[in-house]
Amino acid sequence: MKKEKNSLSRRDFIRSAGAGAAALAASGLFGGMVHAEEGAAAASGEAIYTPGTYTASATGMGTVTVTITFDETSITDVVVDVSNETETIGQLYGETLQEALLAAQSADIDGVSGATVTSDAVKEAAANCIAQAMGVAVESVDEADTDSSDPYTGTDEEGNTVYYSMRRSWVGEAPTFSESEIAGEYSADVIIIGANYSGANCFRMACEQGATCIVLDSQSEEEFNSYGGELGHFNSQWQEDVMGVAKDYFDPVDFIESYQLQCAGRAQPDLIKQWAKRNGEMVDWMTELYDDVSAITPVDTIEPDSDYSYKKGFFMTYPATLNLGSGSMSSSGEFCTKTVQAGLEASPDSQAFYNMTAKVLIKDGDTVCGVIAQSLEDDQYYRFMAKKGVVLATGDFSANSDMYRSLCTEVQKCNPYTELTGSGRDGYGHRMGIWAGGVMEIGPRAAMGGATSALPMGFFGAASGLWINKYGKRYCNEAFGVPFVAGCQSARQPIDSSIIQVWDEGHWREFAQNQALGHFNASDISDAKMDEYAASLEEVKAAGAEGLNNVYCADTLEELASYLGFEGEYAENFVNAVETYDAYAEAGKDEDYAKPADMMFRISEGPFYAEKLDRNANIVLVTLAGLFVDGNQQVLNQKFEPIPGLFATGNASGGRFPLQYTAPMNGISIGFATVFGALLGEYLGQSAPEVSTGDSATSATGTVD
Repeated sequence: MKKEKNSLSRRDFIRSAGAGAAALAASGLFGGMVHAEEGAAAASGEAIYTPGTYTASATGMGTVTVTITFDETSITDVVVDVSNETETIGQLYGETLQEALLAAQSADIDGVSGATVTSDAVKEAAANCIAQAMGVAVESVDEADTDSSDPYTGTDEEGNTVYYSMRRSWVGEAPTFSESEIAGEYSADVIIIGANYSGANCFRMACEQGATCIVLDSQSEEEFNSYGGELGHFNSQWQEDVMGVAKDYFDPVDFIESYQLQCAGRAQPDLIKQWAKRNGEMVDWMTELYDDVSAITPVDTIEPDSDYSYKKGFFMTYPATLNLGSGSMSSSGEFCTKTVQAGLEASPDSQAFYNMTAKVLIKDGDTVCGVIAQSLEDDQYYRFMAKKGVVLATGDFSANSDMYRSLCTEVQKCNPYTELTGSGRDGYGHRMGIWAGGVMEIGPRAAMGGATSALPMGFFGAASGLWINKYGKRYCNEAFGVPFVAGCQSARQPIDSSIIQVWDEGHWREFAQNQALGHFNASDISDAKMDEYAASLEEVKAAGAEGLNNVYCADTLEELASYLGFEGEYAENFVNAVETYDAYAEAGKDEDYAKPADMMFRISEGPFYAEKLDRNANIVLVTLAGLFVDGNQQVLNQKFEPIPGLFATGNASGGRFPLQYTAPMNGISIGFATVFGALLGEYLGQSAPEVSTGDSATSATGTVD
């Protein structure tokens, strides 16, 4: 049943909230329609409204309507109608939002966590009402979302009509600076913006190849940190020395084939080819520098005499993942600063500027030839000019919710009630690249999580066993392209539901020891570890119907279904799903979802086990989408042509995860970042042409504006 619309007068609110609420005057309107001066005027009693009642609507999950009554100086009554919103979400918060509007005397209020879409619609409609009362022209949401300087339909520099297929309001305006604001100038062959994994390795390699380089980073050297520490790769000396797997064991062609299959052929082919053929070599180069790398225990433990196959179905899996330092942010940050220091030692004329934040790229015609940056130590602006190019190694954009929602549309659609935010950077490097003429890679655009739900992810990690949904039904090929790829189907299961993993007493060891070594699978598959699992399963047996940590054990499938909370038809579905899966495993052919026979293990010998886990598609870490680049990591413009002098690497670069997060090994994201950074540094040091004189007054083509 739909809730009735809510009404709350200002007098009622002040009575219930106390006289102190009267002091909560607004500083401005949502959407920037009204500035702080108007809010201050209202608080002072100055007449700014035309008295009356005004109504406006906006689109949430349905249509949201807000009606506000004004006297000359204040909002006196608010009515919020959310009856068209989702009954168990948006409809619950109409009264909360109208109380906030009345208290704030503004549309500039905090949204309700879990009801972001409804909250935004209420704020938009309220802003419209206030604008009407103030006699301000009302701007539609479509107009507001479309920056006038960057509309859906625009023209390029040659006057050609360009049609944009995504919201672009997040791009914003590039800042401008006058000559009088520039406190100093520096010049080098290469300017690298960002000193994390990709930028640090790019800097060191380019310096060692004879280029003079400058690296800028907004962090201090003393407190430098990076995100995560696992570096996935294959065919390194470390792999041989520590893992016991020969340095030349894996064929790079197998990786290229497998990875492109996982990416539906959308990854940048030259990038993947280079990484496959040279990642082990680059990791050897890195580990020569940093002793703490080679001392780390291997992530995946396989018995030396095991017949484990690294190919699972159509896809390859890889064991070699090292940790940079202890894997903590502080120690892996030290890896980056030591890498920069190695570059400085190789090239005494090169420089590193910490506490320096980039503001805008400098262009001469079509060529990017420098960057203006601000020192966080003296607040002065400095100009850095490059002869060969500027590298954006600025990380991801997961901390910028506007960019995240607009660019990672598949992630947002899988999590429609979640305001997307991750643990990464703010995307400023991407925006600088777009201001300079670059474009984002073509979507879907990946994030680490969000559009996938690598489930079940519990007792045996993200194992690809039998997955069953809330209706008691199996729903996909659980082994397709390792769990993150298969997990896209888990993310499409009902929100706030459980997903079940099932195994039996007779086959669980075989099942656990033959999983792909991708992200979040069991990191240790040795016999000793299996003995630990066996002891834990004995505890689960003893727990009976109560289970232990959401793992249950029963002598029959019917009993197990009841422990999991299945009843009636759903319980019958569960039993049928397990028995059907077992028959397919016995026959070696999955008639429903074509799961490879080598990834199917029988569930026939009781007692039977199941683990009940939550769909976790809203857990996101960092974004993995970036600027459209070619095989040299040179940024492409809207005609897909290279922009002279502009490069992007690491999470600022596209072409690496062009569909979703694909992880044939733990740590592939950092593996890509470090290796691609080094390969770009090699190219810039050895092969890249000069595109500028490195002087702010002149360049290869004329005067810099």
